[in-house]
Amino acid sequence: MSRPALTVLTTPVLSEARRAYIQLRGIGRRLLKPGTSGKSGSRYPGHYAVTRSVVEGLQQIGADFNFNPVSRSQLARIVYAPANEALRQAATLKQRGAIDFLVAGPVNAFFADECDGIMQRSEIDLAIVASEWMIDFYCDSPGLARKSRAVPCGVDVEFWKPTDIRKERAAVVYWKSGDEGFCEHVEAIVRRSGLEPLRVRSRHGEHGIFRPEQLRAQLDRAVLSVFLSTFESQGIALAEAWSMNVPTVVWDPQGDAEWRGRRFTSASSAPYLTPATGVASRDVTGLENAIAQALATLDTFHPREWVLENMTDAICSRKLYEVIMAEAAGAGQAGKAGGGGR
Repeated sequence: MSRPALTVLTTPVLSEARRAYIQLRGIGRRLLKPGTSGKSGSRYPGHYAVTRSVVEGLQQIGADFNFNPVSRSQLARIVYAPANEALRQAATLKQRGAIDFLVAGPVNAFFADECDGIMQRSEIDLAIVASEWMIDFYCDSPGLARKSRAVPCGVDVEFWKPTDIRKERAAVVYWKSGDEGFCEHVEAIVRRSGLEPLRVRSRHGEHGIFRPEQLRAQLDRAVLSVFLSTFESQGIALAEAWSMNVPTVVWDPQGDAEWRGRRFTSASSAPYLTPATGVASRDVTGLENAIAQALATLDTFHPREWVLENMTDAICSRKLYEVIMAEAAGAGQAGKAGGGGR
């Protein structure tokens, strides 16, 4: 059986002995407690939104790849490892000659020196970042900046799909930055604009505060969404709102921001915002005018159409696959397996 052109790896490949142990343990658990599978964990280990989009998008385009193979003999010569434990193993395997070309990003680390500087490891040939401003963000790490390419991840447009429910005079307030007093101030602005705020709490680096179904239901009711975030490398939640055909009013201060206790200057809170998907204000005082502008021009926005043309799983995964294969070929490491997908 020939190897695929690409392996997407978010969990380390276990040794045969370790796999046998886990299998035996699973059998024992099922004997002791019928109905127990002996397995646990997410279907898409790692950063769920990124991993899901990459894997399902590659499947949709018919790419020649595998995902988290069970044995090292199934690893492709080109490996994309957007999760750190898998990336460390892949770097070791590259040192041993088992891998030719190693890809990482965009969720392994934010700062270049974060996680013991994992994104600066010499074994990494290509770094995927979520938007162009992240390449500029690495200007103090020129080696990382040179090997970085901007490729966003997509959204599931069938999950994030509006229903025929009647819209309310409401706006989702997606609160990711600032204290509660700040959020309440923005909610008061929303009310003055004639809309009922529907608060959704989020935080940078945390993905379990709300369920996607909850956000989807709120977006389905709303005519607008107001996003409060000091920075976004991509803004997946923005794309989810657009896929629900809800235009966004974005607070985009482009200033002081914080990630895990470290401060930096943000270049964008909405790197992919366009006139088709919404409007932005650099300061909070401008949000009221931005909301009024958006409400007065609702018919000019076409956010879902934009997503269908630019940010589906298939579109983004095709770009990712093409970038990886082109960079690997340029390095002379493309290998003999695989094709470009349908």
